[in-house]
Amino acid sequence: MTMQISELTQSLAVFEHWQQQALSQRVEIVKQWASLLSQRSTDWAEAVAMINLQCQQATALIGQTQSLPGPTGESNELYCVGRGSFLLSGDEQANSVALLGLISAALVAGNTIICSVHPKADCQLELALSDLLRAGCPDRVAIYTAYDAAEALAKQPALAGVALVGASHTCQRFNLLLAEREGQIAQLIYEGDLQDYSLLSEPTLCLRFITERTRTINITAVGGNASLLELGSAE
Repeated sequence: MTMQISELTQSLAVFEHWQQQALSQRVEIVKQWASLLSQRSTDWAEAVAMINLQCQQATALIGQTQSLPGPTGESNELYCVGRGSFLLSGDEQANSVALLGLISAALVAGNTIICSVHPKADCQLELALSDLLRAGCPDRVAIYTAYDAAEALAKQPALAGVALVGASHTCQRFNLLLAEREGQIAQLIYEGDLQDYSLLSEPTLCLRFITERTRTINITAVGGNASLLELGSAE
């Protein structure tokens, strides 16, 4: 248990730095990762295509800050940030396309990840994560840990959520673990369709990895329309 807490602490320690990077910077790193994987062999081709798809979808959905009305002259903006640290897990049915697709969706959205995948899964994940570092991803943004650590990590209240690939009974198990734990409500993101990748094909998948924030700058004291502050006044 101590090791799992340490890994989560390390992951959360680099979260703010990672999510404060511009989306375009994170996308550039993840695309470079896909490029390095494609140079290894054609065996990675489908996974590379999935990584690039997640970059494209995230750029289209969360790439721009949205301006909101400012009734009293203030500036209001809506923007997206990552949720925190996610556990990325896969059972023996998982494959590289689904795992790397979820990893890229989580990363471009501004999250850090802890990967815990069954040894029999069809994915050389440690090799793939070494290429992620070579692509310029900061250390500890993606951490690899043993598969038997997954359930202990899922129980940690500081974990933002679980992104899972595998059989339905594995999903049910993690769903129960997250429901029983204390603390914040955690996201469970599950891909069980390893033929058509129905979840990963959703254009809005990256929204499951983000939360929205608003930024308000009140400029009434330096020339904003202060008269609007009187709207709704009883006098």
